[in-house]
Amino acid sequence: KAGEVLRYVGGFDVATGKSSVKLGRYPKDHPFASTQFADNIVTFNTKWYDPRPLVIQGPGAGAAVTAGGIFGNVLEVMRGMKSPKSAL
Repeated sequence: KAGEVLRYVGGFDVATGKSSVKLGRYPKDHPFASTQFADNIVTFNTKWYDPRPLVIQGPGAGAAVTAGGIFGNVLEVMRGMKSPKSAL
């Protein structure tokens, strides 16, 4: 729709213990719409911050640092798969 932006957003429901990640549409005045480049943003909806959530926003690590971190995690998993103690 006109006047909206697309953002990937993850969520966690403390009460149910369930999490999700989805592509959502947000109006341009929504806090998620103002992110740029590698920004990260977190909103907290609590009994103290309702109906206006607490919003924390700042620069993220960027593509290169994120890719390096993921690659490191993959290597760690691969090392663990070679370990005899990790056999199922």
